Amino acid sequence: MNKFWVVALETYKKHVKSVSFIMMIIAPLFFMGIFAGTTYMGQKFNHSKEVAIVSEVEGLGKTFTEQTKEEFDINKKITTEDAAKKALEKEEIDGYIVIHENQEKLEGQYVGVKSLGTDNLQVIQQSLNQIQLGMNADKLSLSQEEVGKILSPAIFTEKQVKVSDGKIEENKDNKIVMMIVGMIVVFMMYFIVMLYSTITAQEVASEKGTRIMEVILSSTTASKHFYGKITGISLVILTQVGVYLLSGIIGFMFVKDMDVVKSFFEEVPAGDLLRGLLGYNLLYLLFGVLIYTILAAFLGSLVNKVEDSAKAVAPLTYLIMIGFIGSFSVGMANPQSIIVKVMSFIPFLSSFGMPVRIANNDVTTMEVMISLGLLVISIVVLLKLSAKAYKSTVLIYSDKSMMNVFKDAMKLTK
Repeated sequence: MNKFWVVALETYKKHVKSVSFIMMIIAPLFFMGIFAGTTYMGQKFNHSKEVAIVSEVEGLGKTFTEQTKEEFDINKKITTEDAAKKALEKEEIDGYIVIHENQEKLEGQYVGVKSLGTDNLQVIQQSLNQIQLGMNADKLSLSQEEVGKILSPAIFTEKQVKVSDGKIEENKDNKIVMMIVGMIVVFMMYFIVMLYSTITAQEVASEKGTRIMEVILSSTTASKHFYGKITGISLVILTQVGVYLLSGIIGFMFVKDMDVVKSFFEEVPAGDLLRGLLGYNLLYLLFGVLIYTILAAFLGSLVNKVEDSAKAVAPLTYLIMIGFIGSFSVGMANPQSIIVKVMSFIPFLSSFGMPVRIANNDVTTMEVMISLGLLVISIVVLLKLSAKAYKSTVLIYSDKSMMNVFKDAMKLTK
């Protein structure tokens, strides 16, 4: 057992002390910091465009000015299009907005050297829509109350229930929270496995390529070495996830008083979010990462060079892509799809498919337990088979294809 932990801890130390691991930790946090900083600075120092409002309709320019004065710096001295053009030529204004009435319909046009942003265009459109609505209401002699009734939308809500002991009961799970949790789990599965599948394969292939395995296996067994590698890589993954969680908690302490954060947690209670993450979804995340890590280590033992490790994990990459794309393109749109239901019971795909079904309350507890059982059994079987095959493949220095090496390994394990 001591030799097993020696391999595991050496693998762990080797990776966490490497520059690449430190960069993996820092890079996402660095880019998130830049994004948050630029967004904050942009909002703080964003200046309104200076524009002129031109309209031949009496009172229309004044009404439009009142509605948009917070978004634009409006030059009230300019009232004609000719004056606006001259001011634009002299670069005294950024642009001007012409509003006129055509067959009882308002038409607006912005003229400027630089294009308006999407937000400003929406403000102009909304303002014109409100003015148009008021004009139509006046022509039809409608009061504000009557206009409000006409524009009042129909109310539609969704209520999920569950049948317990032949009785219908309200399902109190927060669907928004469960959807967010499902998306978090699927994204984390995708990025962690895509990143560490190659790292795991390279770790095994590099030692095999340098013939150092002959020395290592003189002091320990191939099985212990294999289990140690898997454990070491798993500890590295847990360390990275732990650093991100800790960074998230610290970051939350700084932004918790922001209006955007407060409004988010009013809709999505933090307690519900935490319970969703610590339930079945966490098990699917942990077991899903583990089964892909085991497979990546086995595939890495089928090649002799580090350069070939990318080829070795290609089948695994395709499997990950199938699970990720299937869960989002099909699962989010139609969680009742037979494709998602089948995926939720296939061990390598269940960690992508089942969180989507859990998020939509489209699965029973029994189905979850069966799916988890199949996943755990598959992990144990794959681990045993991979360890046995590893004994054979790890010392095979051959120019044969991966498939032929795999066939030779299977023959030797019988």
